[in-house]
Parts: sequence; structure tokens; C-alpha cells
Amino acid sequence: MTKSLDDKGGLSAPDAKVLGDIQNVGWHVTGVFAQNNEKGPEWAFSIGLFHSFQQPEVVVFGLPFETCMDVVNVIGQEVKAGKRYEPGGEFTDILQDPYHCVFREVDRRHYADYVGYALWFYEDDPFPLLQCFWPDKKGFFPWDDGCNDYVKNAQPLLFVP
Repeated sequence: MTKSLDDKGGLSAPDAKVLGDIQNVGWHVTGVFAQNNEKGPEWAFSIGLFHSFQQPEVVVFGLPFETCMDVVNVIGQEVKAGKRYEPGGEFTDILQDPYHCVFREVDRRHYADYVGYALWFYEDDPFPLLQCFWPDKKGFFPWDDGCNDYVKNAQPLLFVP
């Protein structure tokens, strides 16, 4: 059963903020950044889009930390306004031209490693999760031959089991 948005008693301040954001805005953005001396992509993901709007949660990797957070918020604002994002479709309203994004459904086996805080919120309730992919300067995505190595390495292919 998903956490109750009204029951914030006994929660830490960050946990209460998650519930408050979902209650007031419809979603919360969680950012994950590299710790000191760590290498690897930074990412951000939503919590609450599915609860509030029946739209899959989203995760984005490999852009600068604040940009990842902004992308999730742009998607949230569009969803709140009625837009729907589907796996496989190309969308030009998330990043600046000429970049377009493609969504793929995340295999549930990756949830614990990448969106653990969403698992906390949804508890035992299943929820869908889409990964938002961005292309390199030539328009290639990480699964395309010829894709730039940085773009390939910065975005794990979470649709692969």
C-alpha cells in the first residue's frame, strides 16, 4: 500500500518533504549525485507521477545534476498539464532543439538500485518507470551504432534485464 500523504508524523524531514511535494505539486524529484572521489553518472527520478496522474515515474541519467532535476520537473509539469509520455515515442518538448528524448520502460529488477526512494513511497504497490534517454550531437542514442562513448556510458540501459 502506498504511503499516506496525510500521515507525516514520526517521519524525517526529507521523508515528510517527499510526501508534502506529492500532496502539493503532484510529484517529488530525487537527485542522486556522485559522492566525493566517485565517478559515474548522476541521475534524478520522480516520485508521485504515477500516484497523482497515472503516468509512469521517470528517471534520467548523465546530464549535469541540476539539468537531470530540471528534466524531471519539465516532464512533471507537462504531465500535470495533460501530456502523456509513452515508451518508444520521440519527444521534442523536453530538451532544447535539436535534441529529442525517447522513453523506454525500466525493467523492475533495476528499481532497487536506482529508485529506492520510490520503492519506499509505493511500498508494496507496483508502479511503472520510464527512463528518459537523450541523444548525442548526431542524434544517436546509447543503443545505436556510432553513438558517442560519453552518451553511451552515461546512460545505463535499464530496459535490459
